[in-house]
Amino acid sequence: MRKTDSTYDVLNEDHQNSISTICRIVEGLYPRKIFIEQMPDFEYMNKTDSLYQVFRERTDSTRVRSNEIWQIAFRMADELNHSKVYQCDHPGKYGVLYNQVREYAENHGQMDILNADVIGTTKPLSSIINEDSLIKESSLFDYMRWLNSEEVQDASEAHYIDVFPRIGQTDVYNYSEDYLLGTELTADWYRRNIYIYSKILNQLDFEEESIFVLIGNDHVPLLRHLFESNPHFIVEDAHLWLN
Repeated sequence: MRKTDSTYDVLNEDHQNSISTICRIVEGLYPRKIFIEQMPDFEYMNKTDSLYQVFRERTDSTRVRSNEIWQIAFRMADELNHSKVYQCDHPGKYGVLYNQVREYAENHGQMDILNADVIGTTKPLSSIINEDSLIKESSLFDYMRWLNSEEVQDASEAHYIDVFPRIGQTDVYNYSEDYLLGTELTADWYRRNIYIYSKILNQLDFEEESIFVLIGNDHVPLLRHLFESNPHFIVEDAHLWLN
């Protein structure tokens, strides 16, 4: 959840109504723990527990932040009377690796692959439409339903699988320092999400009937696969209950 420009205000009445609707739906699923995209390893730095306690004081001045942690995670945890909000993020190297991948593509005639303009590649739907216009012209609730649709998430996942592994020195019989460079990016993305999954597991006592994970949309397909592969979990996709 973000402000895209000066005309988009998540704190306005319409968006706040959408957020209230989303929170009510999730609260109806009775999650016993709520996880957010923050790194528990650095709690001493980000002080999430302290921020949550400030939020719970319920003064107007503590409810002006527009990020999804403040607007959704803290709000739901408070309504459910949770004593804390759990963190599960893990650092990755996407930024560094993407810059290397892009530089290689620019210098070696592979930008058509990186831009998903050739056969066998997939464009994320968020890069095809004007996402800012969609947010402003739809309710926040409708935008969240679109963002969590199978179509959007499948295209996002496919981009990591059918674009990046084709970038770099791709002669599999000729190793160099740029050998399958884009594959490193995809592998690091998988690694990061496996660590996120592990951090969630290791904060459970397995007495929870349900948990809720609030995380960036690109993470969802991999986390869904990991949890679906674990026989002790049933995954309830957001597009099924956001109705």
